[in-house]
Amino acid sequence: MGFSTLNEWLEFQQGINPKEIDLSLERVKTVFERLQINIPEKNVFLIGGTNGKGTTTSILEQLFRKSGYKTGAFTSPHLTQYNERVRINLNHSSDKDWISAFETIENVRGDIPLTYFEFSALAAFQILSNCDCDAWLIEVGLGGRLDATNIIESSVSLLTSIAMDHEEWLGDSIDKIATEKVGIAKMNRPLIFGDLVAVDEIKKGCFEKGAELRRKEHDFKGFVDRNHFFFKGVSQRISDIVIPKSWGDGEIDNLTTALAAMEANEEFFPSDDLLQEVLDEFNLPGRFEILDMSQRWILDVAHNPSAANNLRQRIDRSNFDADYAMIFSMMKDKQLELYLNAFKDLIHTWIICEMETERSLKVEKIKNEMSKIGIENIYSATSPLDAIKTLEKNVSISNNVIVSGSFELVGPIREFLLNSQGRL
Repeated sequence: MGFSTLNEWLEFQQGINPKEIDLSLERVKTVFERLQINIPEKNVFLIGGTNGKGTTTSILEQLFRKSGYKTGAFTSPHLTQYNERVRINLNHSSDKDWISAFETIENVRGDIPLTYFEFSALAAFQILSNCDCDAWLIEVGLGGRLDATNIIESSVSLLTSIAMDHEEWLGDSIDKIATEKVGIAKMNRPLIFGDLVAVDEIKKGCFEKGAELRRKEHDFKGFVDRNHFFFKGVSQRISDIVIPKSWGDGEIDNLTTALAAMEANEEFFPSDDLLQEVLDEFNLPGRFEILDMSQRWILDVAHNPSAANNLRQRIDRSNFDADYAMIFSMMKDKQLELYLNAFKDLIHTWIICEMETERSLKVEKIKNEMSKIGIENIYSATSPLDAIKTLEKNVSISNNVIVSGSFELVGPIREFLLNSQGRL
């Protein structure tokens, strides 16, 4: 079977397995073993955690690229185009790359009902192999233990943070979620833990896997003094690096965890100058992304309470004019009230909408919950793009517009805004 376009392949994949999320390694491992995927013997990073995976992946990717390595990164979900999921030397993969990988997988899949994400992960590995990448940066999709990416034998595994999210699949406590996430630990390989919670579960998971645990504040630490960053690892040091003033504690932790992973990998460790160069140029679409138009648009894919609190911290540290509207939506399985608490004293006008997915919360549900905690001045829209029109029609003055709550909200709005500037 073959299709001529990427969209045709993606539509086909959505119908193979009736479950959108079907956590298991059996299907993907069986197909993986039928493929000819060559994984480097070193410089393979598996990046898990609740928040900060994308930032940590990007920091590692840019450090390797600036040091002359051919990099391949796999992240998910995408914001605008599916091609964003794989980057080769920092550039988005092509339709041709994906179609070729999908054809290879389909030729060996047989009747195994791969999920949409499993197809994506396998194709990403095939693309990185085809391109002979010598540094692989792989972001875990959901959880860790049963995530499709966990079939990769990593040189170093990382856990950026652990917080409440995806409880339906990962468990209803921090300890249960940690148990799932530490499942990416590998025998005789280091696992870098960049958080301070659920330490007993992380220790237990590493012991059972025979992995070497390196913990924040125990084996490595990073701190900031007057906007200058310092790192102390087992044997490596970084001193007096200027970080972006808008970074929250989450980004500082992500940088610290990335550096600890670089040290544990034992390939090379960045000089102060190299790290400064990466941070001076650092930006990541959809993560506190600023678009200056007639208003300042602040785009951030934060979609759980922990990420919301970090976003609020970044806003406060940026010292923008204190006049904010917010376009907001959220998935059904999220902690709505805790998320909203991060912003309810900041936002003067809210535009809420539904997203183009069955998992989206209904507008009335969002509005009712907002009213219960005393949020007023709410306008309803039918879609992300309608939310922009509703904002323009009803908000006469707003220096800053925050768009947050989900990839599936930020993505369409970001695409519209960039298109309006001729940047896409």
